[in-house]
Amino acid sequence: GGSCVSSGNSDMGELWRSKKMQLVQLIVQNDAAHAVMSHLGELGKMQMRDLNAGTSFYKRSFVDEVRECDELGRILRSIGDELDAAGIKPAQTRVDVLELSELGKVDTQLREAEVELESLKASQALFEKNHNALEEQAIVLAMGKNFYNTGEGALASRELEADNELLSLSEFGAPSSSMLGVVAGVVKTEFVASLERILFRATRGNCVFQQKRIKKLLLDAGTAKDGPELTQKSFFMVFFTGGVLGDKVSKIATYFGATLYKYPDLPGEHARMVVEVDRRLTESSEVLARSTAILNNALQRCAHDYALWTHVVGREKMVYDALNKCEFDIKRHVFIAEGWVCTDEYEMIHAELQRAAISRGLDTRPIMNQLRSRLTPPTYVPTNSFTSGFQALVNTYGTPRYREVNPGAFCCILFPYLFGIMFGDFGHGLLFALFGLYLISKEKEWEGKDLGDMLEMVYGGRYICFLNGVFGAFVGLLYNEAFAFPMGFFGTSRWLGPGGETCANGEDCELSPELGIYPVGIDPIWHVTENKITFFNSLKMKISIVVGVLQMSLGVFLSLLNHLEYKDYKKVVFQFIPEIVFFEGIFGYLVLTIFYKWATDWSCVGDGICQPAPSLLTLLINMFMSPTDDITTPLYGIECFGGPEDGSSYKGGCSDVFALGYCSYPALKAACPHSCEGYLGISSGPDGSTVGSYVDKLGPNAGQLKVCISPMQSSIQGTLLIAAFCAVPVLLLAIPFIEIYQHSGKRGNQSYANLDDDTDGAQPAPAGEEHHEFSAGDAFIHQGIHTIEFVLGGISNTASYLRLWALSLAHSQLAELFKDMILGNGLKSRIENPYLAAFVLFIAFSMWAIISLVVLMAMENLSSFLHALRLQWVEFQNKFYYGDGQKFSPFTFAAIGQAEE
Repeated sequence: GGSCVSSGNSDMGELWRSKKMQLVQLIVQNDAAHAVMSHLGELGKMQMRDLNAGTSFYKRSFVDEVRECDELGRILRSIGDELDAAGIKPAQTRVDVLELSELGKVDTQLREAEVELESLKASQALFEKNHNALEEQAIVLAMGKNFYNTGEGALASRELEADNELLSLSEFGAPSSSMLGVVAGVVKTEFVASLERILFRATRGNCVFQQKRIKKLLLDAGTAKDGPELTQKSFFMVFFTGGVLGDKVSKIATYFGATLYKYPDLPGEHARMVVEVDRRLTESSEVLARSTAILNNALQRCAHDYALWTHVVGREKMVYDALNKCEFDIKRHVFIAEGWVCTDEYEMIHAELQRAAISRGLDTRPIMNQLRSRLTPPTYVPTNSFTSGFQALVNTYGTPRYREVNPGAFCCILFPYLFGIMFGDFGHGLLFALFGLYLISKEKEWEGKDLGDMLEMVYGGRYICFLNGVFGAFVGLLYNEAFAFPMGFFGTSRWLGPGGETCANGEDCELSPELGIYPVGIDPIWHVTENKITFFNSLKMKISIVVGVLQMSLGVFLSLLNHLEYKDYKKVVFQFIPEIVFFEGIFGYLVLTIFYKWATDWSCVGDGICQPAPSLLTLLINMFMSPTDDITTPLYGIECFGGPEDGSSYKGGCSDVFALGYCSYPALKAACPHSCEGYLGISSGPDGSTVGSYVDKLGPNAGQLKVCISPMQSSIQGTLLIAAFCAVPVLLLAIPFIEIYQHSGKRGNQSYANLDDDTDGAQPAPAGEEHHEFSAGDAFIHQGIHTIEFVLGGISNTASYLRLWALSLAHSQLAELFKDMILGNGLKSRIENPYLAAFVLFIAFSMWAIISLVVLMAMENLSSFLHALRLQWVEFQNKFYYGDGQKFSPFTFAAIGQAEE
């Protein structure tokens, strides 16, 4: 369709937000209205507004012209159906607008073509019906001969006509053959059984019914709505006695749609009739062939002009539809049109209209004015062949609101990245990327052609396939895994055995301090360790949480950009800030704890903490359920008392607890009752001695109790928890109260506001587009729904990102299962015969390749695609995306001929 700029020149800046639109007014004299509107359709850069929205179609100015175009469109569809039925494709010629015929000329040509085709079709149908009747007569004569004549000798000798006799009627109870009657014809095969049964009952068994299926399909003109069609028929012959039965048999057969044909009684007459029917069949075939050729020639002529006729009729109908949307000023004899154009294209459109008026010799020039309006403009996001597929994913969810941040700009990278995490395998990703690259290489050959529904859908997402494969291969490179085989892309493992050699199965290995950690991705040794599943589960689960929180945080920050774009500053302060405080205070803190746990050395070597690493799930649960309890397994700010003096977290014994003022912590108070006695006001025994239960339990020995706390962690978590809980009522209540205050102030100045609107020239909103009346209840309900959705969604959406871990684990385990159980068994076969071993290996490899292609490259691919799409739509876009915009639909002739939705 038309666009404000060429789709091939779009850049990421235009994909970031929809282009700015301007409402314009066009004033055109009556004599120039058609020409100006035609040129607007050629430009394809303006979306027309209907200024007669409340007016019935039948009361508009150009209803007769539109009806005429509809009638011509009906004729075109009829001709198109005839071309399809004949297997003739219309000429695919590019229509030159400068050489187009006028509608009146096309009208005459179309109506003449319709009359000619109808006449030729009627003649063709008559010829086909006559030819079919002759064929059926010939079949009746040929098949009836086998049932009617008696004896093989009589069938073989036509010279002995006098000796030929009819079937004996003794079995029918008639004394002489002179009273034998015959009715023969053809009927649909599906009615044969019913016809035989009814005839038997109607004649009380006094008839003989013979039938045989005809191998050739014959025409049936009785029931088809679109003309005669080929159907399966059967020949039948009924023998009876008496004239009364003959009339009854004929009527019953005709009721079942049978066609009755004359069957001669005498063999000589039969032979003469066969010769006559054959002669007439030959003549009918020649006439039918000439008629078909004439009809095909007429259809070929129509096919040559079909594209031109379609364009002219479609163009004129669009022009008159557009003129019906204009307002007609009777006094000034002008048409007034309004529409939306891209702001940066206004000057160009104005200059083009002036140039067109001069080139077409118009006496008047169209007047174009810019209007100020409170109407919501349509959304136009320019795309190219690369971004169109990703933007289509976004538009399926909803068209972006005017000037809001377009998720399509982020979908180009984030969607393939989410897919890659779930599909992470270097080999599978590389194959998928090559498939996408193959589709991209077919652009020149396939673009604009009818590829079928399935192939066209896949081809439209060719760049999605390519990037999904690239990111799948990239994540597989980080996993150091290809086709479920561990790959040392960046060298051998950095874990060494006891003797300094490469770590082997069953050995306790240590990380080499000289070699350091693996440079890129995961050390491949982890793929063959006993605790592989535990390690990868922990890693991928945390990666899923990190990626999810970072993507949703991006969505919350994008909502800030929307608020700033719409100058809605109350939402900046009372919606964005509470949202970011709540979300980052809980889930952002969780991500920081994940990174901190990864970066901390928990060993007892060197400067290690020499503490067991805490469970982050337990940490998050205790943060909510027991915010005031001591953190005895802290993550950071660790201070340990008692036990051996090892690790950087060791702070001393009970005396240090009292000196540091930590006796207020219940865990340390219980471990150091004697040292904390004076501090806590605890008395000794009755005689002044220390009671046994008040003996300090912390000591420097390894076997004694060791207690760790973290005042810093307790303080930070308490502060974040309070901030998150305080943000919820602010998010819930602040904006509705502000809106109530704003609208209460507007009511008092309503009359002045109306005067201001008129002064500024702003257009009043038409019916259906005006703002709804403000309701305080609706404001509270709307904000309450948003608050509940955000707070609960923050928890459920974060958990939803665990699908990245689940799908990645499933893909990896399925690939490993197929590798070990199919390909592995083939490689491990102990067949001594080399030829047989090669055959077994070939079979195993073929099965592995086919199953991997079907399950992993097709089914798992589709599963990862759908899950990534859900994360893009629900978890990411709901943080900032409204998706309730109106798509920019310019008035353009380029839409003519496109498939109707």
